[in-house]
Amino acid sequence: MSDKPNSHKTLCIGQLGFGIGMEVMLLWQLSEQFSQSIHLSVFDAYSINAFELSQLIQQAQIQLTQDVTSHELTTLSSPWHDYVVQLTTSSIANINGCQRLSFNQGQFVVDVYFGNLHNSIQTLPFSQQGQLEHWHCLPHTTQEEYLDQHFTQKLFWQMGRISLDSASFYTFDERNAPSKLVHYAESAGFTLVSNPQKRENGVLKLLNNEIPLCERKALRQLLLSEYAYCLPHENLPAKDGNESIAIIGGGIAAAHLALSLAEKGKNVTIYCKDQMLADGASGNKQGAIYPLLTPDNGLMSQYFQQAFLYSRRRLEELTAAGHQIDHQLCGVLQTGFDERSDARLNKIIDGQPWPNEIAFSVSSAKANELANIQIDKPAFYYPLAGWICPQEFAVAAIKQAQKIASSKGNEVIVKLNCKISALTKTDSVWRLTSTEHNELGTQHYEHPIAVAASGAQLTEFAQTRSLQVTGFRGQVSHIPSKGKLAELQTVICAHGYLTPENNQHHCVGASYVKSPDNLDYCPDEQRENAQKMHHSFPDRDWVNDVDVSDEKARVGVRMVTRDHCPMMGLAPDIDSIFAQYHTEPLADHQLTVASRKFWRQHRAPSHQGLYVLGGLGSRGLSSGPLAAEALASIICEQTPPISYDMFAMLNPNRMWLRKLLKGKSLMV
Repeated sequence: MSDKPNSHKTLCIGQLGFGIGMEVMLLWQLSEQFSQSIHLSVFDAYSINAFELSQLIQQAQIQLTQDVTSHELTTLSSPWHDYVVQLTTSSIANINGCQRLSFNQGQFVVDVYFGNLHNSIQTLPFSQQGQLEHWHCLPHTTQEEYLDQHFTQKLFWQMGRISLDSASFYTFDERNAPSKLVHYAESAGFTLVSNPQKRENGVLKLLNNEIPLCERKALRQLLLSEYAYCLPHENLPAKDGNESIAIIGGGIAAAHLALSLAEKGKNVTIYCKDQMLADGASGNKQGAIYPLLTPDNGLMSQYFQQAFLYSRRRLEELTAAGHQIDHQLCGVLQTGFDERSDARLNKIIDGQPWPNEIAFSVSSAKANELANIQIDKPAFYYPLAGWICPQEFAVAAIKQAQKIASSKGNEVIVKLNCKISALTKTDSVWRLTSTEHNELGTQHYEHPIAVAASGAQLTEFAQTRSLQVTGFRGQVSHIPSKGKLAELQTVICAHGYLTPENNQHHCVGASYVKSPDNLDYCPDEQRENAQKMHHSFPDRDWVNDVDVSDEKARVGVRMVTRDHCPMMGLAPDIDSIFAQYHTEPLADHQLTVASRKFWRQHRAPSHQGLYVLGGLGSRGLSSGPLAAEALASIICEQTPPISYDMFAMLNPNRMWLRKLLKGKSLMV
């Protein structure tokens, strides 16, 4: 820990084992005490959820009472109370992949990884600014059973890959550290804190051993080559902390990117074409938030679980900070609405042993109890899910970003009525051209980095025009709360969705019209929204209270990708991709083993300094904030909360590169 307060350098620490979170809370306390930014990465082979963690902490407190008086217990426990509450309410779940927890306005960040230790660390992207400086392991990980089953030399090589060359390794039981553990750490080039021969005047010194360092470099290069096609380029423009990053857009994606960048100490300028923020697809009054699951629990399903939980944490952070966001984390009930959808849902339910905090099946009777109306169908229940007001979620994120930026001596500027009509690369900066809706007329703004996060306008720039994302019109009906419908207590998703009451109204919808030519109110779509509920739940008396006759509705456009994943990363240079594809000799670039290797191991052509964040579809509340956090991490050259494979899955160039990596033709 630095002895200098308010250190701007982030201290990156690795931890093997989670335990009951005591070590996490100790570092959290030190972060606050010294105003030190800390990024802690925690890896444990065995998962735990928030409820189980709470029970373990309670058991530890009970054990403590056997040894100390009530007064002593109060003295010992009170400093940790707030930490315990925040940690146990942060929606930690029994899932694979990174679960990013952020505390103290991003000053203390904890990434939790459960499952196979080697796989978790091997898929962690290497970050120049995020290399780990210190590692420690909890006592339970050094026990023979845990050590033999989960620790290997390969694991420690991967730990070295993401660490500084001078990184140290510490065990709590220094005198009795297992010889196998010591051997693994030494062989991978770590400096053992417990070994006095590796200290000099109290400063950790690295052994003069080039072999481990060469091995680390080789592992880094191997993964960089394997995923070169989807990673940011090394020759990105210089990032001066005083230069503002441009974000084009004002919805969920733009707002949460601004918040993540502000937490990382960046200046931001938001260019929003509307008179108010979040007036596009984010303008609905109520939007469901729950994960998209698949029977195989593949990469997309895993991303949506991580992202959903991250969005929930963001919501709770913002409300705890005093921002007004209408929401109810009341759970979501998903049911089928015909034979085909029933089969599809059952396939998801039966496909995996889903953690109960993610989803579980319920009987018809239980569904009725949860909804407080007659569903009369078995359902899949998402207990941590619910609904959020998207517009308030976005506005709160920007207000919080401005507050954090101000505390760091930075700023987040919002320019409304400022439609960016063109992007032009000039030397090392991007020039944004705007025809403003006021007396200023045409204006130009320059930024070293720009992000297109403009929702329905995502493909309006020359550099993004070819992105394979399509606009779908959605009309959401706002209906009065009355009769049996007023008793609804959960979100229902079937053929369409229905929310509980908020401000005497419910939301029901939504229509799904590809490439709309207008955003006018449509009476047919209004009626269809009501009919979807009748179709899903025929002969239920509460359905008759779904009244769309007052014609209150809102229309927006959701940008949807073919694979239903967001787009996040550098804007691909499609013309250059095709130019390389047609470069002689064609065997090096088309339809051969050599071509597949070429496209995988070379960085794909892209517009340097121009990023894309969009294609959130109808699940932007669930998927957007994590994609924004990942992009902010890329821009700031920090460790992102997603794996290499997720980088590839979200990359805006993926539709073309997937073909090339399989040796298929781009012309099909």
